[in-house]
Amino acid sequence: MKGFLIGIGILLAAMAQVTVAPLFPVAGAVPEFVVLALVLLVAFSSPRPVMIGTPIAALAYGFLSDRAPALLLLGYLPLLPLGYFLEESRVPVNHYLRAAAMMTITGLWLRTLLAFGAMTAGADAAFGVLVTDVLVPGFFLDLALLTVAYIPLRLIGWTGQGMTLERTGYYARL
Repeated sequence: MKGFLIGIGILLAAMAQVTVAPLFPVAGAVPEFVVLALVLLVAFSSPRPVMIGTPIAALAYGFLSDRAPALLLLGYLPLLPLGYFLEESRVPVNHYLRAAAMMTITGLWLRTLLAFGAMTAGADAAFGVLVTDVLVPGFFLDLALLTVAYIPLRLIGWTGQGMTLERTGYYARL
């Protein structure tokens, strides 16, 4: 049941990305609801649902819009390795800062990748406009969106989870 609800939540985030996000642009950036859903899922759940949900999110968003699902999957891929690196590093950061770093870095990577994809498809290569109108406003938009979603979840009692997976089967005995 939990997996079904996570899948529905990811599909709703993809639908919101296509229908609601274009209504609230900040300069050239729009809110990334799919990245927010994946970051909240990895912050308050284990990495396993995100491993399954990331391709579902890329396919759903790609099929609902004119984006290539493979390009979206490449855009969402840094999320889990970045979260694991931040947790295993010796830098003392709290759970919100880890989630904020995952959200902003993945958002910057996704927007840059989508912009380069558009440029290779024939759009003008305006790197200055990309930085000033898309990447910088997108960075602050991602931070604001995560803050608005993260703080109420912590206030209602949800606790952050770690990025480690339990060993099962043959590897559990090693």
